[in-house]
Amino acid sequence: MRARVTAGTAAAAVLLTGAAGCSSSSGGDARADAGGDARGVAVATDDTVHAAQHVKLKGAEYVKLTGVGGAAADAASNKALRGPIEWAVRWTGATMQAEQKAECKDRDNVVQTKVRLGLQKDVVSAANAIQMIPCYEGEGALPTIPVTVDTRTGKEITPADALKSTDAAGLGRLFDALSGPKQDWKECDLGSLGPDALKPSAADDAGGVEEPPAAGLLFTREGVELIWSTVGTDCNDFTFTAPYAKVRDLLEPGLLKRLQDAAR
Repeated sequence: MRARVTAGTAAAAVLLTGAAGCSSSSGGDARADAGGDARGVAVATDDTVHAAQHVKLKGAEYVKLTGVGGAAADAASNKALRGPIEWAVRWTGATMQAEQKAECKDRDNVVQTKVRLGLQKDVVSAANAIQMIPCYEGEGALPTIPVTVDTRTGKEITPADALKSTDAAGLGRLFDALSGPKQDWKECDLGSLGPDALKPSAADDAGGVEEPPAAGLLFTREGVELIWSTVGTDCNDFTFTAPYAKVRDLLEPGLLKRLQDAAR
């Protein structure tokens, strides 16, 4: 089920519980602006204007690595970790209709993101809750998007990389192992967690800009979080959790060891 922001709607964030706390993996200051030079893992902010997309970023948080995995690896990691902001800018611009642009005149949509950091060592994982304050009349919601990177290589670690199986049976076993608002999930008639939840989906009214996968994984010291979050306002935001011990047989062994080491 994917409710979309359409001509008469816009976005307002549903933030995940938990503080957007941050700390440095190399002893540096965990707070930095976009031009900061602190070494380690930091939450930076962006306030730039994207006129072509009718977007102004306002205190938009994103995770920035400096001196963690080498220049090339840091650059690749940072590109992946900024992905949710870049998507929000593109999507917001692509979904604006002519009457909305006329209503906004010279005003921009304000896009903000709030980061909640998970693991912060050689695996860095973050949930990015996106809020859009429209310059036109409407309401709605943008998703919370989790991103995980291998800081040694800069490669993004997707659910397909993390899980032994992402077919219907494998995802069913994962869902069974998780705790969370399953009664609400059932009442929303969302059915089983299937492979399509891990794939981007095309939005007919978004000018070819795909929506992120409905489901993603966040890795924390406590364990795994499955975050289901989509564009829209109805049944569009769920978080389920499990300690590593409960899902160890479902995770790739090599990654499981690294996650557990990073959680110490």
